[in-house]
Amino acid sequence: MSVRQQLYLFLFVICSLTGVIFFTEAGNLLYKHTRLDTTGHFISFFLLGVLLHYVIKISLFVSCSCLIFYGALSELGQYYLGFRNAEFRDFYADAIGVLAFALLKWCIFLYQRRTAI
Repeated sequence: MSVRQQLYLFLFVICSLTGVIFFTEAGNLLYKHTRLDTTGHFISFFLLGVLLHYVIKISLFVSCSCLIFYGALSELGQYYLGFRNAEFRDFYADAIGVLAFALLKWCIFLYQRRTAI
């Protein structure tokens, strides 16, 4: 799989997941700040997974575990702050962003392994 194909696959996955988050009912665009916040959590933790795995060279399992734990701790910390709100939806978006990166990485690995045989 070439770099260009990987980029197209990445953009397709991000656009698809963003569409799923925004278009929750049949064709009605729900533009709410909570949805935008959830999308931000998803994308930021997806990119943090990329950063930890590729730039810092941490294994996929360790990077995913650390990021999910970090997402839980950040929401727990927000629970105890008076000016912030902790929401399970944000934690779920964090975890799903990390797991989406892991799934994409695993699919790319399987595809490369299959084509190498």
